Amino acid sequence: GGEGNQEFMLNGKPFQIRGAEMHPQRIPREYWRHRIRTAKAMGLNTIAFYVFWNDHEQPDGSFDFKTGNRDLEGFLKLCQEEGMWVLFRPGPYACGEWDLGGLPHYLLKDPKAKLRTTEDAKFMKAQTRYLEAVARVAEPFLAKNGGPILMTQLENEYGSYQRKDRKYMEWLKAFWSRKGFGPFYTSDGAGEHFLKGVVLPDVAVGLDPGLNDGHWKVANKCNPGVPVFSSETYPGWLRHWGEGNWAPTPGVVNHVRWFMDKGRSFSLFVFHGGTNFGFSAGANNGGPGKYQPDLTSYDYGSPVDEQGRMNEYYAQMREIILEKLPPGAAVPEPPADIPAMEIPEFTPAVHAGLWENLPKPFRSKFPQPPYFEQWNQNQGIAVYSTAVPAGPPETLEFTNVNDYAQVYLDGELVGMLDRRLGQKSVKLPERRKPGTLEILVEAMGHINFHISMESDRKGVYGPVKLGTRELKNWTVRALPLKADSMVRAPKGKGPSQKREGAHFRAVVNIEEPQDTFLDMSRYVKGYVWVNGINVGRYWNVGPQLRLYVPAPFLKKGENVIDILDLHEKEPKPVRGMKERNKEPGKINTKNLDNQW
Repeated sequence: GGEGNQEFMLNGKPFQIRGAEMHPQRIPREYWRHRIRTAKAMGLNTIAFYVFWNDHEQPDGSFDFKTGNRDLEGFLKLCQEEGMWVLFRPGPYACGEWDLGGLPHYLLKDPKAKLRTTEDAKFMKAQTRYLEAVARVAEPFLAKNGGPILMTQLENEYGSYQRKDRKYMEWLKAFWSRKGFGPFYTSDGAGEHFLKGVVLPDVAVGLDPGLNDGHWKVANKCNPGVPVFSSETYPGWLRHWGEGNWAPTPGVVNHVRWFMDKGRSFSLFVFHGGTNFGFSAGANNGGPGKYQPDLTSYDYGSPVDEQGRMNEYYAQMREIILEKLPPGAAVPEPPADIPAMEIPEFTPAVHAGLWENLPKPFRSKFPQPPYFEQWNQNQGIAVYSTAVPAGPPETLEFTNVNDYAQVYLDGELVGMLDRRLGQKSVKLPERRKPGTLEILVEAMGHINFHISMESDRKGVYGPVKLGTRELKNWTVRALPLKADSMVRAPKGKGPSQKREGAHFRAVVNIEEPQDTFLDMSRYVKGYVWVNGINVGRYWNVGPQLRLYVPAPFLKKGENVIDILDLHEKEPKPVRGMKERNKEPGKINTKNLDNQW
């Protein structure tokens, strides 16, 4: 209920939500309690988190809410054990700089697919299956059942989507109400154009962010009579490959002071970011190629960094909050930092050339090259191949190459394409006789914010022209880079002279595993698996040059480290460092800290 339209009531008394956003799917479950305790020790009382549908749904259509950092029930129990309330953000769309904003890639299989709307029956059917599954797990944890869930968020920043289907928001509210959930809130930008048409009666308004009385007034005007809070207050901002390094937004300290002075409710997005392990990093629509892929690290410049260490902004905010809390508020001391270690330099051995372990080709049943989602692949690599006629030098024109490619003619590298830079064409040299064209494409994260997420299909997508002729009859060799295929990859002869890329392997002995950061700065672009766990992608365009490897991924004794690099053919040394690299990398001209 609303007192003065801006306060929450809990058991009849005014209640200030002091939220810390952290995503269990980005944190090794062994560290969940530590991260929750850092929030509690700062004087915060609530954990906010997204549930990422596409990580819970398995290829066979079943849902995994139990294993590793997908254990939703385990995380909710920990929040409750630690005396923290919960803001529950089940999606189905989450954004969150996560691959396709948490939606499963199979939704893009149909070329006419629409997302986040009642207008697409396939979407509605798929999301209903997910929502049924997640509701079953969460329902026992609702506050009315004695659990920690204070409120459930409907969708996410729907006011920023370029198709506002009010019926969809109403459908979601009705769905959750039937399941016994509530109260509800929405999260949107603090402007009339974000809030109009998407706020619902009796649903609290979350502002992303709400930083002053003017923001509260807009919310009161668009949705009178309900509580308002700053549902995403940004202490840092996200980063893309090729941008500057992570930096905190110092102004957040003053925002927290304002919330505490006014008794306003707020949540820090993100209090602790964690890591985009595997293929979970998303992308934005922007830059020359309308594509900006996110880093593996989700450090965010948060008060608690990627490895769980509390910084100076944490200390400043803690002081402000503790000053305002009543004397009886028992706020614990912050937990100790989790130890980190160095691993002395080691040089892996060549295991195989990148091209040696490609699977058998399949022929496309379409005249145009098929996209990854058509054969149910999410990210990874594929090699597209077709015949090209003899002829003079000509330009090879692509409609889309998503997202990074090497173009070979008769086994010779003739060009590179990087979608970030808007590159879509390659000059083919003269061909005395017909030749074979091969395009090795690496997919990166699906766009997760903006309606262009609906058309972000991976691989070679759309017609390919050589001069004026459209090239057809494509075959594909698909390499999804599944962990088991990397671990079991047969040993090859090694990379050929002309073809780039290799699979390297090292066996590293560790006596006492601790957290570490693998320094990949001498490699070019690729992925690292530690004991069969994909710890993410690296890329020498920066700013991230080191990959976080938490102690739970390591073993006492022998550890197998697999590296797949798209360019490198000679093994280079790797070492483990105690912290992530902080040198600035390339800085964009605009300030990257939460400037919409």
